[in-house]
Amino acid sequence: MKRVSARLLQAIEASAIRGTEDHWKLVPPDLAKRLKTGTAHVGDAFMTMLSGSEALRMNRVIGLGHRGQANEQVIDEIVRRYHDARMKRFSLLLGPGPQMKQVARWLEARRFARKPGLMLLVRDARIPVPHEKAGLRIHRSSAVDRETIVRIHATCFATPPIRRSWNLVAAAARHHEHYLAFDGPKAIGVGTIRVDGDLAWLGGGAVLTRYRRRGAHRALILARLRRAAQLGCRWVWVETAEPVKGRPDGSRRNLVRLGFQEVGVKPLYVWERDEVGSVSARARLR
Repeated sequence: MKRVSARLLQAIEASAIRGTEDHWKLVPPDLAKRLKTGTAHVGDAFMTMLSGSEALRMNRVIGLGHRGQANEQVIDEIVRRYHDARMKRFSLLLGPGPQMKQVARWLEARRFARKPGLMLLVRDARIPVPHEKAGLRIHRSSAVDRETIVRIHATCFATPPIRRSWNLVAAAARHHEHYLAFDGPKAIGVGTIRVDGDLAWLGGGAVLTRYRRRGAHRALILARLRRAAQLGCRWVWVETAEPVKGRPDGSRRNLVRLGFQEVGVKPLYVWERDEVGSVSARARLR
């Protein structure tokens, strides 16, 4: 693992919170009412809630402890909020920071279960970006491509159709740029970049299954790295699945080959509401 400054890690977590908050502000009002969405800042963490879904990605807490503001009371408040919303489960993505080990102990004491999380990788944007031979066509998307972006994401990530209107709004958000990979006339992949000060985040990378292993994922990374350098960014960061034996790991390998360095694992902790857990949680929260 590469050691990076605590200041950079804190800046990345803060940027992740801002990006997530911006995304949830885009939920169309009628959809927000149907899905019973909610967000809140608790301590230095940010929590999101989709009461009509049990998806851990949508019911998640990020950033806890990144500014050293975590304590057991904050964790109990988070549990209380999801519990009062009658959520069956939620997740907490614990980023590297000054309280990481301490927070992990507090979570485990509250019956949170450790699950595979995400690997955080960082790249110095000043490192020259390799030039690729002509192959797949890559271009920055425009308004006419929004349907295509949403379609590829829905296919690759199995996004529920009910969230389509939200995804269309997100595809048009001014703080995101999207790049598309084409095989002939067909769009086969997409990748997103979000610039926040001197940081650039890469996300939303997806390639249709039948078109994988043709270099589209690599080409989309390179296009966004060039854009980050063009915009004067100092660092580029990305999160990808934590390596697990038997699970595909191509995304992480491509990132490392293109100069990204692993700086830490962000473990995922899951709280599930059951008869015993609910009773013990209520006892602690009195």
